[in-house]
Amino acid sequence: MSTELYIVIGLCVFAFLVGSRLKKALKTPQSKSKHQKKKNHVKKKELSPKQIKLRRIFTIAMLVLVFGLLIFMIPALSRDILTSNGSVTENLILRILIVGFSIYILFMGYVKIRKSK
Repeated sequence: MSTELYIVIGLCVFAFLVGSRLKKALKTPQSKSKHQKKKNHVKKKELSPKQIKLRRIFTIAMLVLVFGLLIFMIPALSRDILTSNGSVTENLILRILIVGFSIYILFMGYVKIRKSK
């Protein structure tokens, strides 16, 4: 396996770990009463301005990281497409999936940021 694949896997694992930690840190404490749980389920969560600002900052940081990954993967993808000679390899499929999901995450993150304003 090439070093590019190790870098991509490392970035994905790092982003997952940071995201899970942030989700735990930003999670609001839930009440324990059944009656209050039903009320909370019907109502939309109300977040403090600090939590909203933190979520927005970390969403922007995630988008910057994914954009960097996309910039890193496009030259490798174009090189694989040009040298494939009609044969499909696992590196080509992996890079196509990474670029596709990166574009999807960038689009959804942009929509999320625009909607939160």
